[in-house]
Amino acid sequence: MTAYLRHPLTLVWAVLTAVTIASWLTARDGGEAHQVSAAITVVVLVIAAVKTQLVIWHFMEVRHAPRWLKLTTNGWLVVLFGLLLGFYFAAG
Repeated sequence: MTAYLRHPLTLVWAVLTAVTIASWLTARDGGEAHQVSAAITVVVLVIAAVKTQLVIWHFMEVRHAPRWLKLTTNGWLVVLFGLLLGFYFAAG
């Protein structure tokens, strides 16, 4: 049983769970008056980007992949979240 607790994926899973709860609390506290806050939106999207990076590197095993795949996934992540933030601020 302790082997599972010491496994790196267990630690990553725990971090993902904690970050999910943190983003939920951040969004919930900021949305009490049903008003969208740009700062809260940016924080939640950055948290989502970190979670995505952790999933790609640890659960999809990209950290052991060739360099071109690492660069491609990192580039995709930057472009995706850049577009999300750009669309958010362009619409508001």
